[in-house]
Amino acid sequence: MGLKRIIIHWTGGGGRANALDTRHYHRLVEHDGRIIFGTEELADNIVTSDGDYAAHTRDLNTGSIGIAMCGMRDAIEMPFSPGPSPLTEVQVDATCALVADLCRAHGIPVTRETVLTHAEVQPTLGVRQLGKWDIARLPYKPDLVGAYPVGDYLRAKIKSFLGEAAPASNRPVLRFGDQGADVRILQEDLASLRYFSGRLDGKFAELTRAALLAFQADNGLATDAVAGQQTWAMLAKAEPRRLRDIEPADLRAEGSSTMKGGDAAEVALTGGGVLAAVPVVRDLMSDTQDLLPTLQQNWPVLLAIGALVLGYILIRQMKAARIEDARTGANVGR
Repeated sequence: MGLKRIIIHWTGGGGRANALDTRHYHRLVEHDGRIIFGTEELADNIVTSDGDYAAHTRDLNTGSIGIAMCGMRDAIEMPFSPGPSPLTEVQVDATCALVADLCRAHGIPVTRETVLTHAEVQPTLGVRQLGKWDIARLPYKPDLVGAYPVGDYLRAKIKSFLGEAAPASNRPVLRFGDQGADVRILQEDLASLRYFSGRLDGKFAELTRAALLAFQADNGLATDAVAGQQTWAMLAKAEPRRLRDIEPADLRAEGSSTMKGGDAAEVALTGGGVLAAVPVVRDLMSDTQDLLPTLQQNWPVLLAIGALVLGYILIRQMKAARIEDARTGANVGR
């Protein structure tokens, strides 16, 4: 029993550590790279049953060192906005150097299971984290999108501080028709690099073959749709596929059914629904003294108007998600 993993977070606050931050994390890295010690000792998280420990990760504090970069206050995941306190490259480099020192001191290997971001905890270790997305974006590297691409980028930096060479792959050779856990890992790796957008079902079928061929072509490998040692090694160090320069007009020109349907629904709602509802609501609310009776008498109308507004919001979100899919290559066919 001991310290066996390091989990990297952001605080969701400003670029400087505050008193609450120091209670929850063992180490904090401020926006200029300055290291701040938390109030709890690292050893306090070896045993957490006494209640005296740094509570940084839901249901995964025992044996875990908690590191946090200060920042990302009011950040929005999609469409991405880092807010007024973005993470900085200096800060990330200082964090990776710190994590390398901790790995060396405590004998923690640098793998996806032992050095990971908060956003990787649920998909990697199966411990539910209620939608946490730190760290799935780095403001100064807009091409990195997603928990695994960012996590792999950080681990590569940590390994460079440790002076480690990339380990040789011990994965099996995989071909069309293969099935199993290793195929699922291949699919996950291709998905994290924006090549695979199908189901992670562990079946080497047409979508997996097409994604692998595209990856091999982009990275100067033999395009044989066989995942051999060179392909596995490249998967471990490759950069994510570049975002496509796509605008809404481009998707419309390409005949996107999602954009076409969304545009038509939006025009219908704004032309005869949401905008038309404005004077109705204004008239209903004109006499504030009779507001409660008015609401009671006209609740079906107000409910219908609310449904129109909700529909409008959902259509806008659907179109935004379609554009994001096209830019990342997650889905270019709808």
